[in-house]
Amino acid sequence: MSEAVGGEPGRSKADRLADAINRLLYELIIRCTKNQAEGPRHYYDIGVIGYGTRVGSALGGSLAGRDLVPIPEVADHPARVEDRLRSVEDGAGGLIKESVKFAVWFDAVANGGTPMGQALRQARALLEPWAQAHAGSFPPIVINITDGEATGRRAPAPG
Repeated sequence: MSEAVGGEPGRSKADRLADAINRLLYELIIRCTKNQAEGPRHYYDIGVIGYGTRVGSALGGSLAGRDLVPIPEVADHPARVEDRLRSVEDGAGGLIKESVKFAVWFDAVANGGTPMGQALRQARALLEPWAQAHAGSFPPIVINITDGEATGRRAPAPG
């Protein structure tokens, strides 16, 4: 994940992945917010499992080490908010740079192997008790993002 990806020198696959995860978290917060004064409603819990040299929660800041976090807490506790530049149309066929705020809950890390089996077992260990405790809820959604180079021991076949 440390390899550079086209378009931006110095930006790795891991950097792009972190941006995508942070944008997804922001979008999930927006979708739970009907009224700005009330903030997001607790429609679901969020977990981000990172894997490389270790497998575990990959949320940063005050959410570090927490496995499943209610979406209102995610909204209230980004690790930091960065000023970034984005290109927007200037109305005359060109582009201008505009400063925007970018919330960061998850930082890029490209270190170690890809112990995907261990990460999936960790997800199962978190989700089984959650699903039992929330039998009437919408089922959890798990998104696994990887560089495709799984390492480590293979999980045993179901049986």
